[in-house]
Formats: sequence, structure tokens, C-alpha cells
Amino acid sequence: MLEALRARRLSMTTRGALTLHLSRSGALENAGIALHPVYGFVYLPGSGIKGLTRAWAETVWAPAQADQEKAWRQIEETFGWSPGSEGHKQDWRPKEIAGPEEAAAGRLVFHDAWPTRWPRLILDVVNNHHVEYYADNDDPGDWENPTLVYFLAVGGDEEFEFALSDRKRGNDGLLETACGWLREALTFEGAGAKTAAGYGRFKPTEGETAVTLSPDFTNAGFASASYELRLVSPAFLAGANQKKDDCDLRPATLRGLLRWWWRTMHAAHLSRDTLKKLETAVWGDAQSGSPVRIAVDFIEGGSPLRHPDKRDQKFQRDHGLPRPPSGQKVTQGLFYASYGMAEKDRRWFLPAGSIWRVTLTAKSGRFNSVPLTPQQLLEQATAALWLLTQFGGAGSRSRKGFGSFDDIEVPGINSKEDCITAAAACREHCKLGRQQAPSKAPALEEALILPDQSTAWADPWYAIDQTGMVLQRFAKNLKAANRIALGLPRSVGGDRQSAEKGDRHASPALWSLATHEDGTLVVRLIAFPAAYLPDKVTSRTTLQQLVDFARQELRRQADQSPRPSRSGGQGLSPGGRTDRRDGRRAPVYSFPSRPSQTNAKAGDRVQAELLEEKTRKGGWKAKHLDSGLEGPIQDPQNAPADAEPGQRVELTVASVSAKEMAFKWAEPPLPKKKPDRNRVRTPRRERR
Repeated sequence: MLEALRARRLSMTTRGALTLHLSRSGALENAGIALHPVYGFVYLPGSGIKGLTRAWAETVWAPAQADQEKAWRQIEETFGWSPGSEGHKQDWRPKEIAGPEEAAAGRLVFHDAWPTRWPRLILDVVNNHHVEYYADNDDPGDWENPTLVYFLAVGGDEEFEFALSDRKRGNDGLLETACGWLREALTFEGAGAKTAAGYGRFKPTEGETAVTLSPDFTNAGFASASYELRLVSPAFLAGANQKKDDCDLRPATLRGLLRWWWRTMHAAHLSRDTLKKLETAVWGDAQSGSPVRIAVDFIEGGSPLRHPDKRDQKFQRDHGLPRPPSGQKVTQGLFYASYGMAEKDRRWFLPAGSIWRVTLTAKSGRFNSVPLTPQQLLEQATAALWLLTQFGGAGSRSRKGFGSFDDIEVPGINSKEDCITAAAACREHCKLGRQQAPSKAPALEEALILPDQSTAWADPWYAIDQTGMVLQRFAKNLKAANRIALGLPRSVGGDRQSAEKGDRHASPALWSLATHEDGTLVVRLIAFPAAYLPDKVTSRTTLQQLVDFARQELRRQADQSPRPSRSGGQGLSPGGRTDRRDGRRAPVYSFPSRPSQTNAKAGDRVQAELLEEKTRKGGWKAKHLDSGLEGPIQDPQNAPADAEPGQRVELTVASVSAKEMAFKWAEPPLPKKKPDRNRVRTPRRERR
């Protein structure tokens, strides 16, 4: 039939997942996806293809044309015209260009798009982390339980054939022009549902003409930017099945992360309702589409692998993981950080070095009656992407250092302060001032940041193992009741702790890794004081202690230089006790926290290290080197002027208990008296 109609055919292949008719159900179509009523395979109805092509022609192609009158006459001839169906609702159509006086059918026919082979269906998932927020019942906090919604989709690399035919069979090039519109719309906009989240995008099948976007379109309410995201550490990525096949960076996942980081830029200034309205203007919601779209393309990287088993000693030797000390309830740092990933079903991960190309595209938008330009919207999205790569990560356990990305260069964004400035400019443009009851979501202005900690490490497994031990040491030093500040779920003494919002709250402290110019790794930590862990004041105090503790411990550990093991992994330089059968030295963690006993007593002079953390009155605190006990130095007036954090000094023990040791500055020893040679000595017999 298509040959008889001399139809122009286009062969296009899905770049990722494709889904359509998610909310449609009926006797013939009740699977939540468009199935052919006769044959049962997934297809794209011609009516949807026509609407997609027309939207692209009117909103992107036409504004870029020099002759607007001619451009709109081509559109009307292609798609048809009905005077009563248009008008003021199409604010993109120039008011000075009136439509035809009489209604007319379109000249071109848009046929259904059929797959060239029976398409493979996959199970996909939407993971909404803020259900109560979107239902106007709560702030967008990290305490909500995610709600999983599963649906069917077509997988990537499935070929579909699109066809257009001309009812008049004219030779004026209109058919070829419309085919060009369709190619561009499928490539840059996408077909079906959830296109703003990267679904429904196509690429030309091999042998078809490549599609490039004309620079003129940037003048037609269209702005775009592309970045390469490179994994610094392994990422536990997954879709609906959490198997090897869906271990990939999904556009929907990345979009959700960008929304989270974008909210941190505005949460301290806007109420919950206003924040949600502004977020809808930038990122869209269930009722309105988003002017910001995202596309993710995998470039290169290794195949997915399973998380190593806890009993895999070869893996631990290859990466030089120090062994926890025997006799203490201590978990290997790596498995402490990756808790849940190495259990019964060991999770799949993509190795470090995997690279994706991320393209952010923005069109004109609106907040209330205030227009938003594509450049303004793109700046908001790229600032959020910069924050994600600087301080965050993707996938499970990303707050413990997994799934970290290399730094990217974003024009005009080089620091946290630049992101705050960009957010303030957006709010000022939208006429939004600081509001009385701001949202209780994590806020960038309140964040506590540990400056970049350089290390001699090159192996991300080893780096996460070290940061995992730092976090574990800090948690063990906290009182049981205060450990809630590090996030939930958490069990203490067999009891499951809970907070005002329940027993689930993502960790407010986010660890990440970056790559230094020389190839070594940099450790970062950002912490957001949480309103419900258990309150903002307690949370800030505890998180500041974590930042100070991490700075101190990482400086102490950073000089431990990994060395290659015999099997090619990364190990530690030799140290520790010799307890292997082959006589090789096994590295052991230094784990000084919470000692069981100490021989030091009041009045003893001991070696101690000055801590960065100070007492409430600003006095020094110190740590006993032998036992690890910490406490205040009780006579701050005697502190030497050149005292510095990390300095090792000799102190006098003022008091000691099982949990704390208090100190005093050690007084210099009294000078020995010189003997008086002129004194008359009394004979010993007379002294008796």
C-alpha cells in the first residue's frame, strides 16, 4: 500500500526506552502501552506522529524562518486548518499572520509507524521519592518512602518505520520538508510519554541521513548544552529488575537527581507551596510538561559486574583493603559503606571509567505571568548538574561515595556560591522574595562542606573503604541516642531507632570522590543539617563534628600510599602483623576509638594530639595517643601561642574514665638545683 501511495519512508531506531498511552485503558488496550488492535505489537499511531511533527514545525522550525508568512502557509497546507480550533491559545503563532478563511484538510497523510520486527518489551519503573510533597501534604524531605510504579516500555535499539504520503503528489518539496520535521522531532523531542525524562528519543537507522540541529533554532526559543559524565567510583545503577541488563544510567534517574539538587538552591528562601510552583515551571509535573528535557547516551565503559562477596579475600588483597582489628565489633570499611549491596542478591554495578553524554535542552517557559527564557532555564538545570558532579553521585549508596562523577566545566558556575547566585537571580526575575516559612528541605546555604582532601590513593574501592572506616569510627564515638543524626534506619542494642517522621531518613552527609590532575583521588563531604534528625540544632552540631573528625582522620590516613599487589590490584605499603600462611604482612586498620581500658591515671604525663574540635568556651580538646580517649584541656589560659590542630604535645592527665580523658597543659619540670660546693658536709656518723 505504501509503495502504491509513493510514500516517503523513514527508518528510525529507539535510543532508549519508549512508552506511550500510559494512562489509556480499555477492552483492547489495557496494558498501559499502545498495542496494535489486530496484531498486538507496539506501534505509534499516526495521529500522535502528526501532532508531534506539527508541534515541532510550529514552535521550533517556523520561528527560525526568514519569511514567516511563507513558513506558516506551508504548515497550514501540510496539516490542515480549522478557524475555530486555533487562535489565542497558540501564543507561538505570530498575531499578524492570520489563518485561511475556510477550513481545509491537510495535504499530507501521517501513517502509523510499525516496527520492522516484533519489538521487545521491558518492565520499567518510576520511583517517586516525594509523594507527600507532590500531594501538597509535606515538604520535599529525605524521610519519605519511595513509591514504585511499574509500566511496560519498548527497549532500546528497536527499529520502527515511519511513512508520510502526499495526497496531491506535488513536486514542491513539501513532503521532504515534512519528513525533515519528523526526523528532527523524533531525534530531539521524542515520541510518546515521558519525553522530558528522555523517553521516546530516536536515532536514524544505519544508512539513513544523520540529523543535526540548525544553529538558527537557538534564536527560536531553544537552548542546549552537552556534557560528558565520567564515573570516578563504581555505581550501583538499576531499573525495574535490578539485573545486569538494566544496570545503566537512566535519564529518569538523572533527572530526579537534578531536581533534588535544584531544590537545595531554593529551599532556604521559598515556602513549600511556592517552591513546588517554581519547580513545576522548571521541571514540570503530572499536569504540565517541562521546558527542560534531558537525553543520556552511553559512550563507553566496562560491562556490569557483581558486588564482590564479603568472603572474597582475593578481592580484598587485590585492592589492599586493611583488615579490621580482631576482637572488636568492626565491619570492613567498604562493606560498611556498601551495606545492602553485598547481601543475598549481590547488586550489579558499572565500573569506574564509564562515560555518558548528557544533553540538556530548554525551551521558553513561564512562572505565573513571568516569561522564562531558554537560557534562564538552562542555567538552572546546568547549575544543578554542576552540584551533582561536585558533591553527589548516582545509584544506590551514592551518599557513601559510590557513583561519583568527575568534575565538569559549566560556564559561569565554578563554586557553590555561583549556584546560590544563579538561584537568587531566578527568584528575583520571578518576583519572589524570601518567605517567612521556608521549606524544610535540604538547603545549600546551610550546608557544611569539608574542603577537598587530597590523597595518595588511585583505587576507588580503597578510597571508599577508608572513608567508610572514618564514618564508622565517628558513629561508634557518638552516644547511641545521637546516632540518629547520621540517618535512618539504624538499630542500637537491637532496637530500631525512629524520628518524628518515622524510621527512614536518608543520610544528611554525602561523601563523594573526584579525580586530581595527577590521577589520585580527592575526597569530599557535604552535610545538610536536617530538621528531623532529631532537630536542626542537634543535627548541625553533630554534622559539624563529623566534618571536623573527617578532616582530621583523612589527613592522617591520606599519606598511606597504595601499592600494586601481585595480581595487579591496589594494596597498602607493607605494614601490620604477619599472620598469613605465606608470611606476607596483612595490613590492619588503626581503630583507636572507644578503648576498653587505659593504664593512664590522674597526674601522669602522656602523649596527646590536639584536635580541631574545640570546647564550648573555645578551649582546646586533645586525644590520648595510646588509648584514643578524648577530652578537654582544662586550663586554656596556659595554652602555648603556637598550638595548632594535629600537633602532638605532652599533657598531664587531669581525670580519666572509660569514655573520656581530661587534660592539663604539662608544666615544665623544675630545674635541678646545683650542689653548693662551699657547704660544710656533716659526717655520716654524726648525722645518725
